[in-house]
Order: sequence, then structure tokens, then C-alpha cells
Amino acid sequence: MLLLGAFGVFLLLAVSIPWTVNYILQHATTPLVAQLEPTVGTVLLYTSSGAEPIAVTDARDDIPQGSRLVTTGEATQGVLGLATDSNSTESIGTVHLYPGTTLSVERIQQPRFRTSREPYAVGLALTEGRVRIFTNSRDERALVVRVDLPQGYVVLSGGSYNFSVKDDRTELSVSQGTAQLFHESGAELAIGPGLRAWMDGNEPPGEPVSAERNLIQAGDFAQPLLDNWEVYSEAPYVAAGTVEVGDQDGRRVAQFVRLGEDGIHTEVGMRQAIDQDVNGYDLLLFRVDVRLLRQTLRGAGEKSSEFPLRIEVAYTDIYGKELNWGHGFYYRDPPTEWPVNGGEKIAPFTWYIYESPNLMELLRDTRPARINSVRVYASGWNYEAMISEIGLFVE
Repeated sequence: MLLLGAFGVFLLLAVSIPWTVNYILQHATTPLVAQLEPTVGTVLLYTSSGAEPIAVTDARDDIPQGSRLVTTGEATQGVLGLATDSNSTESIGTVHLYPGTTLSVERIQQPRFRTSREPYAVGLALTEGRVRIFTNSRDERALVVRVDLPQGYVVLSGGSYNFSVKDDRTELSVSQGTAQLFHESGAELAIGPGLRAWMDGNEPPGEPVSAERNLIQAGDFAQPLLDNWEVYSEAPYVAAGTVEVGDQDGRRVAQFVRLGEDGIHTEVGMRQAIDQDVNGYDLLLFRVDVRLLRQTLRGAGEKSSEFPLRIEVAYTDIYGKELNWGHGFYYRDPPTEWPVNGGEKIAPFTWYIYESPNLMELLRDTRPARINSVRVYASGWNYEAMISEIGLFVE
């Protein structure tokens, strides 16, 4: 009997010890810190519920779990790098914070052991305001993000998502990926690419509807570049620039690079034919995320025409005249005798969210009737710039 009991204990240990070890190897986690980059203005950081606010004006890489971020002022923006791998300087997901936003970092963890098949796990809570979340991990390990909202929560797969919380209403639109929405009433809803849904008060969400219409094809660069864009380069007798698509900070990007002999004008860009009638729309917005990394020519050049990154819309107005509207970005100050027109200075090395005014209002004296094409280009001497999530939206 004693032998049988000992044998039973042996079997129990033989099964339970490997199971326990395997469970720990698979499910044990360790906390990570996030990176915060204020791109415009000052972001307030609360490191705990009772902490005093810290005014953040420069990049920080020590944002812990339990932190709360607040963007104040009409122009304040910030970028939060998610799930920063301790072995890499790159984030595998990012959150863009718009003005008037309160966002809490509830959880940000990775598996303790590399043999684990579990994903990076991030928990966020959006109390008010607007954010855009990118969860396209470059790592072999997936990134799963849960966003708590006033009316429930959402679980995000790899993709790109827009959230807006205002008063008693939450809106969610999906550019890429799939969002699984769980309402506090118990209702569940899957939201796919190109769709949006909303929640009001205690009412469960209705069926998703189409999001704003984007006239630009493949603005997320998920497809091969040349499938939808024409790439060109102007660099007579010198090394030309390039346009390439790749992954950066959890998103797909198009990168414009020219590294060669300095002091000589070059230009590299891409065009897309649109050919769309817009007479029936009241809203026309250009949105793009921009990151500048290199600029050797100061400002936008002597004639304010050589930006390290510029967007442009070619359109026909209601009088039948073909016109252009554009906006450029730079970070090196120009000489006083070189004023910059049609562009703005932004911080280098970080993502900047640009949203144009309503072009139907801005261009009301020459109101667009048809959008002919869009162009994105970099020009000057040597430059390096990135864009992602480019869109020309009508509503």
C-alpha cells in the first residue's frame, strides 16, 4: 500500500512538474516601459493615480504601466511607442494622441521567456479625445491591444484604427485589421477594414457602416508600391533619390531618400491618378503622417519650393480651370532672406500628424469639382523623409 501511494505521488509529480514548468515558460510575463514623444506642445504625464503632473516637452523612454497622458491645448500632439522590445530601439506599435485627449496605459507586458508563444499584451483606457493606434508588429511575436472605453472595450488585431470619445459617444473606424468590440450590455461586434461603428450611452452598437471615403488607393502601403503609384525622380547627371516601402514603428511607410553630392537640386516622388468628381461633397480633407529624418538644404530653398516632404493635389475647379493645392514640411530654419510659404516647420525624427483644413472651404473661391491626381515628393539637396496612412477623404 505504501508503495502504491509512493508510486501515485511519483506519477503526480511526473505530470505536474513539467506542466507547471511549461505553464510558467508560456505565460509568465514581465512589464515593459513605453516611449513618449511630444510632437507639438506639452503632454502632461501622471505616473500614478495620485501623482502630480509632469510637463513633457522632450522624448522620454520611461513611461510605466499605470501612467496617464493628457494632451492640452488645441495644437498639442504626442506619439506613444508601444511594447518596446528590450533588444530593439524600435516600437512594434504606436499610438498617436490628438489634442484634448486623456489616455491611460493600464498594461504593457511581454512574455518573460522567449520560448513563449504568447503575444505582447497592451491595455489602454481612452477616457476622452481622439487617438490613432497602429498594431502591425514587425516582430515574429504578435501584439494584442485592448482599449477600454466608457461603454465597453475593444480588442485589436494587427492593423490601423481611429478612436474618438466625446461626451457620451464613442466612434471607431478601421483602416486595416479587425476590431472586436465588446459593449457593456454584452453585445459583441466585429468591425473590418473600411468600416466604422459607434456607441451612444447604454445603447449597444448598430451594424458597422462605411467610413469616410478615401479617394487615394493603397494609402496604407499594404500593397506593392507600383501597383497604385507612379514613382519618378529628377536628378540630372547626379545620384538620384529613391522611394521605397517598408515597416517602421508598427506601420507600413513610404520612405523618400537621397544621399549623394550636396548642393545640387534633386527631386523624387510618387503620383497617383484620382480622376474623381467631388461636386456632391461638402468635406475634402488631406491627412498624412510625416516623419523627417534628414534635410541639408535649409527651409524650403530660396524660392520656397524645395521641401524635404510635400503633398500636392491637382484639381479642376468649378470654372473648369486646372489648379494645384499643396503643403510642405521642413525642420531646418531658413535664412532670413528665404521666407517659407505653403508649408510648416515640424520637429525632426518623430511622427507628425497632419490634417488639412476642409479644402472645400479653404478653396471656396476656386472650389474643386474634380480631383485629377495627388503627388507626394521630396526635393532639395539631400533628404530623408517618411509618410504613412495618406488619405484624401470626402464626405
